[in-house]
Amino acid sequence: MENKFNVEYWDKISYTTSGSEIKRVEVWSGDKEEIFKRFDKENNSLRYCNGSYYKFEDRSIQDEYRKWYNELPEGVRFQMYYGNGVVD
Repeated sequence: MENKFNVEYWDKISYTTSGSEIKRVEVWSGDKEEIFKRFDKENNSLRYCNGSYYKFEDRSIQDEYRKWYNELPEGVRFQMYYGNGVVD
C-alpha cells in the first residue's frame, strides 16, 4: 500500500528569495519520502544563493523532515548533499 498524504497537509512548501520580501507557497504532491527528498534537493540547489530557501509551512512537518534526515545513513546523506560531484 502506497503511503500518500493529504495534499493540503503535507506538501505546502514556501520559498523565500534572499534580499527581498518575496515569498511564494508551492504545493507538492507525493508520498512523504518523495517530498522530503525533493525538499532536500531543492534546498541544496540554493546553498550558494545568499539566503534563499524552502521551508515547510507546518512546523511539525519541518520537525519530521529533520528527524527523517538525521535517521538516514551517513552515506545516503553524503550522496544527497554532494550527488556525483567531486569532494576535495
